[in-house]
Amino acid sequence: MRPIDRRSLLGALGATVALVGLDSRGNAGPPATRPLAASGRPLRLVAVYTPHGRAHELWQPRAGFDIAYPDAILRPFDDPENHGKSFKNRILVLDGVDLSAGIAVGTTGHDGPRAILTGSGADGKNASLDQYLAVEKGLGADTPHSTVVLAVGNDQSAIGANISYAAGATPIPKWIDPAQTFAELFGTPLSGARREEQEHQRRIGKSVLDVLRHDLARLEQRAPASERTKLEQHQSALREIEKRLTAVERKCPAPPAPDASRFSKVRAFGGGEPYFDTITDLQVDLLARALACDLTRFATIFLADLTRSHLFAELPDDIHNEVVHRYDARTEKHPGTPATWHTLAVQNRYGYSKVARLMQRLDEAGILDDVVLYVSSDMGDPARHSSRSVPTLLGGGCGGHFKMGRYLDLRRDSAGTPNNRILVSICQAFGVDTNRFGHSADPEIVSGRLEQLHA
Repeated sequence: MRPIDRRSLLGALGATVALVGLDSRGNAGPPATRPLAASGRPLRLVAVYTPHGRAHELWQPRAGFDIAYPDAILRPFDDPENHGKSFKNRILVLDGVDLSAGIAVGTTGHDGPRAILTGSGADGKNASLDQYLAVEKGLGADTPHSTVVLAVGNDQSAIGANISYAAGATPIPKWIDPAQTFAELFGTPLSGARREEQEHQRRIGKSVLDVLRHDLARLEQRAPASERTKLEQHQSALREIEKRLTAVERKCPAPPAPDASRFSKVRAFGGGEPYFDTITDLQVDLLARALACDLTRFATIFLADLTRSHLFAELPDDIHNEVVHRYDARTEKHPGTPATWHTLAVQNRYGYSKVARLMQRLDEAGILDDVVLYVSSDMGDPARHSSRSVPTLLGGGCGGHFKMGRYLDLRRDSAGTPNNRILVSICQAFGVDTNRFGHSADPEIVSGRLEQLHA
């Protein structure tokens, strides 16, 4: 077999990806022991980013775990009229969670999303939790898609626009168009000559993979240590492509394809904002079906704010500057401004209504109890661009690993509780033997699980 240099190798790899219509996400290393929920079914993880903090005065549950009082931000989780049933006993409200690793190095405010699943600031190079479990630990190896990464309106790679990262701090590309999401997850049924052509392309793809695998192995033997991480990522990509080239029998029927006439534009600052409500519902519903069909067990979704959506008459066009950053919190020495709590609560409640919709769809599919749903934000008090006390929820049944239906106050005198402890607890729920997650110069930030989850 002729030698192949690294440039040619990468070109061939890219050609193969293009040929079969795949991205370069893949599995690394042998699969770990498959984690199960208490039901005996596979455990799943979904992480949701909700934008720009919260109005704490209306986010906190009241006595008796009341989340349905007037103007309550968490009311969508106790709203049978709109979501079929109450999910109050399927959420765990965590108050006083800090993005501590990011705070320590100044990765805060609008850059806060970087720390939500990585437990690291901009100086960290580790993968996010979804990629760590699905790819590095191999827990996504049994499904056609190791992970699914979605967003609404924003497919940028900036640090403030992503929560899913591969090792090396590389953001995972996000699907923002429901038509693409449908095509990637469910494809288009083929017949006759088109099916034969598809099979022909699969055979070509497998032949190219055989060559690439052999040459990658030879390159790895000669490569310096600085290049081995990149080569390992290419090996991972090959494993993912090989998996996707293998025909996978659908375990349940595909949903109807999205009607693209309902969302002629999909990008923020590109005219997509008036369609974001429709797009969000479609992305949520497609994700729920993909999880129910076991097309993936690890997913994230990055939600958008209400800027220029015109969904609520009482809100201005510019949510970012006219609502989020005008929030005036109540403190021990300052009464705050309730009108600013109300407008921010509209934004917050809307985001949580989409999370409740996801829970409704998962419940209808019979898998809600098998899902760990982790919902977080980039900021707590958005007027101060503070990444302390970010609004944090766990939802679903969490496979029986955590006690749901309650409120935990994790606030401390000087600071809150690092979100790393939640990440460690989730790792352990998935059967990973670790007591630390993320990167920080302070070992206390990245070490230990959140014991209160298990009480």
